[in-house]
Amino acid sequence: MTIWAARNRRVAKWIRLRLEDLGKVTRSLLQAHLSRIADITAQAGAETGLLAISLTVNRHLHVLERIIWLIVLISSISAALMLSRFQFTRYLTSPTVISVDRDYRGWNGSLPAVTLCYYDHIDSFKANEYIQEVWNVSIIDEDYFYFMDFLYAVVNATASNYAELTKFAEDERFDQIDLYEMIQRVDRPFEQVISSFDTNFEVHVQMVMTERGSCYAINAPMSTVLSGKSVVYEEMPQPLSCQYGKQQCYIRMDLYESTGVLDVHSPYEVSATEANIVALHKSDEITASFKVLETVASKNLRDLSVEQRKCVFNNEETSNLKIYSKSLCLARCRAVMALEMCNCVPFFYPFVPGPSCNPAGFECLLDFKWPIWALHICKCPSTCTEIEYTMQTVKKSSWGIKNNEEGSEMATSSFRWDLIPPKVRFRHDVVFSFEDLVVSFGGALAFFVGVSVMGLVQIGHVIVYNLLLDMLNLSRWLYAIFRGWIIRHRKIKRERRMESMANERISLADTAKLQFPTPSSPPPPFEYVN
Repeated sequence: MTIWAARNRRVAKWIRLRLEDLGKVTRSLLQAHLSRIADITAQAGAETGLLAISLTVNRHLHVLERIIWLIVLISSISAALMLSRFQFTRYLTSPTVISVDRDYRGWNGSLPAVTLCYYDHIDSFKANEYIQEVWNVSIIDEDYFYFMDFLYAVVNATASNYAELTKFAEDERFDQIDLYEMIQRVDRPFEQVISSFDTNFEVHVQMVMTERGSCYAINAPMSTVLSGKSVVYEEMPQPLSCQYGKQQCYIRMDLYESTGVLDVHSPYEVSATEANIVALHKSDEITASFKVLETVASKNLRDLSVEQRKCVFNNEETSNLKIYSKSLCLARCRAVMALEMCNCVPFFYPFVPGPSCNPAGFECLLDFKWPIWALHICKCPSTCTEIEYTMQTVKKSSWGIKNNEEGSEMATSSFRWDLIPPKVRFRHDVVFSFEDLVVSFGGALAFFVGVSVMGLVQIGHVIVYNLLLDMLNLSRWLYAIFRGWIIRHRKIKRERRMESMANERISLADTAKLQFPTPSSPPPPFEYVN
């Protein structure tokens, strides 16, 4: 028992001595590293001329004074970093501003677009031909008026009122009918007369499918996207524009034998709101004047990301639309929700890919109460340039029905819309650009720390230079250790090889003594016989 106790004491003493040696080595390495860091810091302070850095590591000063200078240095650096973080957050979240522009004398503006939706969409002659061609039913057959009711239900359907279509959901004869193509074939053509203050300009008119059904868009280049065909923004027709204050800006449309609903909206949006709806009946003559509130964008606004400026340009491609407008984005959102719910897209959205809804599909949408709840879910960013029209005055008169020379009655209606020259518009501008961000960083560093970009470069140069120098010294030290180990290993290997060779010689000598007997040794126990 006494032997084991003495042995344990010797082991504990050896471990204590080894730990003391390890502690001494660790303290020595730590002191060497701290001394090296102090030397590098002093060198950086001398290179940049920052007194606080030099005083912090000055060994000739009292410890309390050095601690005070260290606290001042850390506080200044923290304040500069905090202010820089605030400025960077401002650059990411709110670098833009909306200002008011009043220099109205040289402004040019676009006239409003009008979307005309007829009360009576169907051309009776085309409807008869379509029913005869598709279902082989003529006007004398019993099912003729049933198919005609189906045509009226489809043509008069809107995104908010399509309940009549669900009556035909059980009829399999309508499952494979392309409703959008059917509407195009039976819809009434545009036979109106368009005139404007600029006689040399041809106002663009196009049949479009909207959430109100089949309509005609006038002076609305953005409506070309509704056709579903590939459209390039630069190749879109331009709306009619005029110079405010120097021209009488108006467009006039004369309708013959037609009545309908007019929606006045921006030429860079599609018909989607109820703000400026005008009902046009037979023999009505309506003149409407609109106030315009325009928002323009500065050139450097495009340098910011969509998240920074919180808006999208019309010719900016997004993940969903190659040509953007807020009304298009909202319409596409409602169409995608219909596709997710009932695996079909209503024919109001031909620009959205997917299978078209038949009457059974519309019955599914009605069960889900589409699009009532979709109106609250769909959210889209605004456009960076906006034109908002507000109806200011409306003059309406009616001249009654006139007889022409042949004795047949023909009602004529007209609608004229013009602009009141604006004196105020909004400008979407960048108030805190990337250049301002860099300047704010420099100002914060100069104010709190007293260093410039060149000072930072000098500090970086001192740190990198000394770091590379220490790495070079470390690599040399490791190389010397490795080389010594290699030399020792080769020496040991050579000694072992020489020892092995000596052993082999001794073994060969012993073997030779056994194979060649001496005269004093006895003869071999047997002989070879040929």
